[in-house]
Amino acid sequence: MKTPLPSNEELVAFSEAVPWQALEQKKRQFNRILETLAGQDGQLPYDRLSRAVEAPVSAYYDTDDTDGGNVFLGETNGRKYVLGSVVSKRYRSNHGFIESIVPYNLNPSVNHTNIHETDDPVTRMRVLGAELELGLVHRDGSQPTEEQMQEFMRSYYNHALRIGIYPKLDREACQYQVEAHIAPSIGYHKTRTALNGIMTALALASQDTGLQTAILSCYPTESDFKMTDHPKVATAVDLMLEVNALFPEYERRLKEAQQRYHVTDPESHHVNMFRNQGCHIHIDLAGRSEALGLLTFYTILKSATAVANAAVLKGGPFVNGTCDPELLCARGYLRSTTVTGHHLDLPTSPHYSAEGLHRYAELLRLERVNAAGRAMLYDDSLGEMISVMHNPIGRIRPDLTTLKRVCTVESTGMPVNISPSRMAAVLTDLEFSHALIEDYFRKYGCDLGPMYEDQTMWAILGPLDQATFTAQNDLSDREGTDMVLTTAAGTQMSLVEFYDMKRRYMHRALAHIMEVTPRDIDEVYTSLVRMLEPPSGMQARTIQQYILDPKLRSTGNWGQILRDAFIELGGVPGKHCPDIVLAVVNQINDAMRARWLQS
Repeated sequence: MKTPLPSNEELVAFSEAVPWQALEQKKRQFNRILETLAGQDGQLPYDRLSRAVEAPVSAYYDTDDTDGGNVFLGETNGRKYVLGSVVSKRYRSNHGFIESIVPYNLNPSVNHTNIHETDDPVTRMRVLGAELELGLVHRDGSQPTEEQMQEFMRSYYNHALRIGIYPKLDREACQYQVEAHIAPSIGYHKTRTALNGIMTALALASQDTGLQTAILSCYPTESDFKMTDHPKVATAVDLMLEVNALFPEYERRLKEAQQRYHVTDPESHHVNMFRNQGCHIHIDLAGRSEALGLLTFYTILKSATAVANAAVLKGGPFVNGTCDPELLCARGYLRSTTVTGHHLDLPTSPHYSAEGLHRYAELLRLERVNAAGRAMLYDDSLGEMISVMHNPIGRIRPDLTTLKRVCTVESTGMPVNISPSRMAAVLTDLEFSHALIEDYFRKYGCDLGPMYEDQTMWAILGPLDQATFTAQNDLSDREGTDMVLTTAAGTQMSLVEFYDMKRRYMHRALAHIMEVTPRDIDEVYTSLVRMLEPPSGMQARTIQQYILDPKLRSTGNWGQILRDAFIELGGVPGKHCPDIVLAVVNQINDAMRARWLQS
């Protein structure tokens, strides 16, 4: 079967030339000496590095140029491998050259033949973490100042500490957005408990400060969408504008979106229009295996599972005080206004293809990325070399700066949703799906032939081609959970039928994984089916029912519920109605307080 994945022969050849244990040791040695050099200026001492790593260490580009982006390589038995990389001075936020070098922690020598020798000898549930993006706005529709944002973050921190959840809110590029964290955990109940804690802390912080939360897939209210005043954000905006200016098509798309959502500010640009709010999900990669990361991206994140999970969470027809005339979720449309939101088939591997290392290095040299990990998101299908850092699928993260050198696959295709039950079910389903893919990788590597022979597994996790994947996501933007899903096997079914099929399959496929019990599986998929098609036949029709009613909450088509609430208040889809959109946001916050401040 022809795929862009590396062949098993390529994987084995690399690991035979560079044993995985040796490569791990060299990466650790490189990282240790970088720590000792971090406070120094000037060029890297390559001779010293080579002695410490016990292999020749070189740079892909000129070693004398410390201002440009570069890749630092080791070499063993004629095979070069990435030890670390650095963005250009433009993106270093005034940090020095050496301290800006980011380790590359993926291991290209770990494959299906030796992954059992690593620290993870058996297939198991992997730790999962997530970040939830949300907006803040005053009840009267005015936009918060920086001081008010900081006050909200302090209040959240104090309440979260008391509740026992991760307390810190991170800033987003927009001044009016923050990001809440779900601490890494395993299982449906722990994840849902953490999410309920987040909602409680948000409601309490809102009560303290008067700021309302906007937990929808897009920032909904009328806004200038001002960027956060930080040098890193400023350079990121410069990069986005520079890259989009290469493509007249995307200038046209921006103007169309501005007209669609009545954005009249002449200074508005691509990043001002990028009002997405997502649920970013990270899953650990066993053995830090680069090949397993590529397989996970190509299957789970491009499959019918990804489409179905996104549809379950979608709901956000409002942008800049306008209800979209066609879409129940405008997040995908907003992504399409920037070329960096272009579809990605597979991240670039610097190790498994003849052009991979050059492509990775060129994005750094050309200043087309503001973070080293984003250089893996290479795309040249439109005629220019760019990073599709906001593609609607995800990323592989080799550059997470933790002591454990964690590497993850990150899903960026899931919207945020106000239902803890829906988000917990989607997150846990992703855990189960990854356990299934990791088990498959241990048996078959990157060969998708055996998966294709199992047509049920192919329907669940087989990769959708770009046209089908895009069409399916567009359909769910219009219809939400009422969509009919098309799988890689060509079968069509409702979301309820899909999750029931997946429940039955997971009972067989995960039977040997001790961390997963039959009850765990039933809780996730029975919960999804109940929310999509309640046995009573009754579904939530209003915001209050979706959030508050103990029998109806988390049921119904969330995007349709939001649109209906807007129309009931006198709103006209497509017309600029900022007061009515704000009234809907206030309804959501009233229901939030009624639920989570009384729990």
